[in-house]
Parts: sequence; C-alpha cells; structure tokens
Amino acid sequence: IIEVDGNKVGVNTHLTNKIFYEALLNRKIIDIKKNEILFKEKKFNQNTRFDFFIKKNEKGIFIEVKNVTLSRNKNVAEFPDAVTERGLKHIGELLEAKNRGFEVYLAFIIQREDCNKLKIAEDIDPKYKNLLTFALKKKLKLICYDCKFLSKGIIINNKINFIK
Repeated sequence: IIEVDGNKVGVNTHLTNKIFYEALLNRKIIDIKKNEILFKEKKFNQNTRFDFFIKKNEKGIFIEVKNVTLSRNKNVAEFPDAVTERGLKHIGELLEAKNRGFEVYLAFIIQREDCNKLKIAEDIDPKYKNLLTFALKKKLKLICYDCKFLSKGIIINNKINFIK
C-alpha cells in the first residue's frame, strides 16, 4: 500500500483476486446472486484460464478480474494504466465464452478509497476501449467495486459507477 495525495492505493496486483474471492465467498458481490460451486483459475480453452468460474445450471459464469489503481481526475478511477494486449485477449475470450452460452463478467477492482466512478483510459489504450464497448453490446457484464483499507487487510467496499 502506498499513499498518493493523502489517499491509500493498493499496488499489489496479486491481492486483487484474493480480495474478489473473499467478496464472492461472503456474498458481497451483489451483481452475482448465487454462487453454488466456485472455482479459481478455471481453464476455458488451450490458451485461456479465467480468474473465476461459478457453476450454475448447465453452463456457468466466467469472471476475469482486473486491478485498477490509476486516477488522474478527482474521484475517477481509470483502466488500463498502460496498453494491455493481455486485456484485449481476455475480452476476446470472454466473448467466445458468451457465444458458447456462458455468462461472462469483467470485474474491475479499484484498490483505492477515493474514487466513485470508473472509466476506460481511452487515451492510453484506444483498442481496449473499442473492444470493451463492442463486448458490452454483446452482453459482457461489468462489475466495478472500490476497496476499503483496514488494519487487517483490504476488502471490497462499494459498488461504483462505470462511465461509458
């Protein structure tokens, strides 16, 4: 954890999935109503493993989680903070999973307490913005939460708005 302009920012990207997993187990992610059987790092095809899979009926739900730390404007978090070929690949694979009948989610976990909105940093990665916009039209669902920093760790806090 570092401090930027008096605000705590979680910079350990390895914690993001742990924070999200804990929130799923404690049913803090209101976007996902019921999680019966939860798998971490679930293989989708030869080239891709998604961060989480929730068994639901015949198919299920794939979730890819992204860590967000960038904020250049007051109260607004932005993703990505650099060009992300891997991020493009994940959106493409989520669309493929959607085409095969799975529910698909992209979860943005903002490891900051000072942001109540999230937007895509189009100036940093216009390809990512374009593909995400397309994916949203194809029913990719977004989950956006900020975090709260406690003496015992970092937890999911509030659902925040996504600005298109």
